[in-house]
Amino acid sequence: MRNISEHVNVILRDNIPLSMTWRNRDYKITKVGLHHDYFEGKTLVHIFSVLSDDLFLKLKFNSKNLTWNLMEIYQT
Repeated sequence: MRNISEHVNVILRDNIPLSMTWRNRDYKITKVGLHHDYFEGKTLVHIFSVLSDDLFLKLKFNSKNLTWNLMEIYQT
């Protein structure tokens, strides 16, 4: 596991992540697993656990400033 906490670009369809761009590389999301949300102060934050081929990724969406961050990455 690597903790990353870096900004990424995410493409959605029906509020579900389809792909992500990180460090100028595109990752197709092949499966969306767990999704949960919580509040950081007054800001609603969404956490998505997703697969991209042999990578497990944890994505964080900040609903206040509409930004995505890659929080963790695992090689499966």
